[in-house]
Amino acid sequence: MSIRSRSVLAAGTLIAVAAALTGCSPAGGSAGVTTVTVMYGSEEFAPAYVKEFESENPDIKITMLEFDQTRLNAMLTAGDPPDLVRGLPSANLFAKGLAAPLDNYLASSTVILESDLEPANDLWRWDGNVRGTGTLYGLVKDYSPDLTIWQNTAIFDAAGVAPLSTSEPSSWDEVLETAEALKATGIENPLGIQWQWGVSGLLQTMIEQQGGQLYDSSLTKAQLNTPEGIRAIQWLIDYGTAGAGPTSLNPPATGDDTASFVTEKLAATMTGFWFGGNLAPGEDTTVGNTAQLVPAPTFGTRMSPILGGVGAWIPEASKNKDAAWRVMEYFMAGKPAVDRASSGWGLPGLTSLWELMPSAEPYQVQAKAVALDEGEYLVTLQDSPYINSNSWGSFLDKALQEAIKGNTTAEQVAVSVEEEMNKLLAQGKDQLG
Repeated sequence: MSIRSRSVLAAGTLIAVAAALTGCSPAGGSAGVTTVTVMYGSEEFAPAYVKEFESENPDIKITMLEFDQTRLNAMLTAGDPPDLVRGLPSANLFAKGLAAPLDNYLASSTVILESDLEPANDLWRWDGNVRGTGTLYGLVKDYSPDLTIWQNTAIFDAAGVAPLSTSEPSSWDEVLETAEALKATGIENPLGIQWQWGVSGLLQTMIEQQGGQLYDSSLTKAQLNTPEGIRAIQWLIDYGTAGAGPTSLNPPATGDDTASFVTEKLAATMTGFWFGGNLAPGEDTTVGNTAQLVPAPTFGTRMSPILGGVGAWIPEASKNKDAAWRVMEYFMAGKPAVDRASSGWGLPGLTSLWELMPSAEPYQVQAKAVALDEGEYLVTLQDSPYINSNSWGSFLDKALQEAIKGNTTAEQVAVSVEEEMNKLLAQGKDQLG
């Protein structure tokens, strides 16, 4: 998947977007007010945005619900879902018919143009078999090549260990060898891979980089007990046994890598571009002065996946789809999107917003250049409609823990996790029919 060339977001474009957002015809007719229920995080869809949108669109009132997956499931089951929902793209979501198609809305929009969509939005496409192509069911809020690594060159230099290349991807083995070299010099935590967020996406990337696939061609069977799967599992075991960084057996005290990296107690963190928002020099940190973003590691074919792609979708059962789309236009192309792009907390989902990304600091310029290059290698990982990609992470983690303790082997982990995945896949297939 290649990234398209960046266009300049001129002042006139912003004015045109604002005019389009305020000049839409009222949903459901000229009289009355339509209430759109939005389930999102209040820190992302802030009260100030609600106020601004309602001021510019007096025919629509927004009712905010804090995102809660359990509550969302109950509302979907009851047939009375929110009208606009925060979420991750998944074949499972699309195959269940829960999300409304957005192609017609996009075709008629003067606010969000299909030609302006970053390829990352293809994560929200589904053709009935494969995620990444076909009908559009949502839009990304922002995104990151998630396996790119931030490194603090000051720690590397002090330890006498060469930093990872910023221009060419290192192999996974080279990354681990570098972490082990740092460990040997007394660095307690050389490399964080955000294990506590789950390593299933990282594992699948390693498999696909070797030419393997996590699922068979029917997407009904897992394929972990393969040379590619065992090699990927062994890397994770080796990472844990080497004490190269936090795992679920020794999680970071603060929940993730942020505090350790910002206070220069962690040499590198596999956190993706968005993490750069933490690095702006100030009273609390100067780590941005010596921080670099490096390409995602590889096990053969160069791939740089987006493991998240958080965005928004409109439930098929929504009673206010037209009005919900107008709220989505505002959130994805209006002031919220402009603020997100300007903050450096992720790559914009619209190409025209890239010019707003911060570039005051050298690390911001360097990271943007790496992100542009990584864009040429963005991929949509294989995704089965019969399983939630997050649902098998818990027993993968438990199996890896036992292997790190020395109680099992990579081959045994592959067999046990594959068996558990196949149970879930069979259940999912029965549910979908």
